Amino acid sequence: MERFIRPMAPGWFASVMGTAVTSLALTLASHAAADAGPALAAPVALAASALHWLAIAMMSVLGIAAVYRLIRHGDAVMEQLRHPVEGSFYATFPIAMLVMAAEWTIRGVSPTLIAPLWWTGALGTFAVSYVVLFGLFTSERLKLGMVTPAHFIPAVGLVVIPVAGAPLAAASEGVLRELAFALNMTGFGAGVFMYVGLLALTMARHFLGAPVEGKMTPTLWVHLAPLSVIPLSMLALLKTTGDASLLRYGSLVAAAFLGAALWWLVLAVSMTIRNRRQGKLPFALSWWAFVFPIGACSVLAFRVSELLALEVLPHVAGGLTLLALFVWSAAALGTARGIRTGAIFAPAH
Repeated sequence: MERFIRPMAPGWFASVMGTAVTSLALTLASHAAADAGPALAAPVALAASALHWLAIAMMSVLGIAAVYRLIRHGDAVMEQLRHPVEGSFYATFPIAMLVMAAEWTIRGVSPTLIAPLWWTGALGTFAVSYVVLFGLFTSERLKLGMVTPAHFIPAVGLVVIPVAGAPLAAASEGVLRELAFALNMTGFGAGVFMYVGLLALTMARHFLGAPVEGKMTPTLWVHLAPLSVIPLSMLALLKTTGDASLLRYGSLVAAAFLGAALWWLVLAVSMTIRNRRQGKLPFALSWWAFVFPIGACSVLAFRVSELLALEVLPHVAGGLTLLALFVWSAAALGTARGIRTGAIFAPAH
């Protein structure tokens, strides 16, 4: 047990994010497939349920391990938090809670159960974003060559808050409603604000620095995450206003974001294939960074197709869901193999 706990990488929670969002995408796919008959929708819904419960199990095990590690090996945790690259992945713990809250919302889980998960995830994401950014802003360790889209995670992860938080705020009353609304808007605003700056920084790396290769290759796909989650959060917030015209205009903005995400997806796939052919894509826990971005993109595609009543886009969304399931399977198999051999427990160098 100790061989896992002490060197435990914070990126383990990206597996929970990926599993939960893939379940969410499959749930939406099952709804879309219902028109074709239960014969197609039933197995998709079954797969979504399997991943739903798997995400809960993973979060339970990893959450207990993370808390135990903080108590038993606090020095190792603080050392990782101060790392200019690895520290960013600590935000995946609370963000995974937010993704699970969004997935539970779509599945119709009681808000009474969703609320504690969402509040913990939202407050945790704020806390980690401040800690990580303070460390980066007061240290000279981060260099341009170290910058990757993974640096989006702590701050831009704040935009995930309204996906499940907006409907929770709308259903709340009194002071709790005001607090939830404030948390949603602050998270959304801060996340978008930081995305603009960090996007410029990562593009500077792409244009002026060395190519993103090796174990960091999957982070190329992280660009899809804010391009997908920002419009999803915007739509969730607009829906709470009850103004159909606002939602209609918002759907056009969301469609533009989806177009940007699909454009970047082609580039990310091309660079990933290039690294794979050159032998620069070894398996690592970072492979889970493939999963959440493409899963979020598929969820956005389903949402936009629903709002704009499009006929072709649902098929595109279905294809993206299959891609999410494929990369989830690849990451899961690699992780299982690494657990069996013990290679995945080796401390990062």
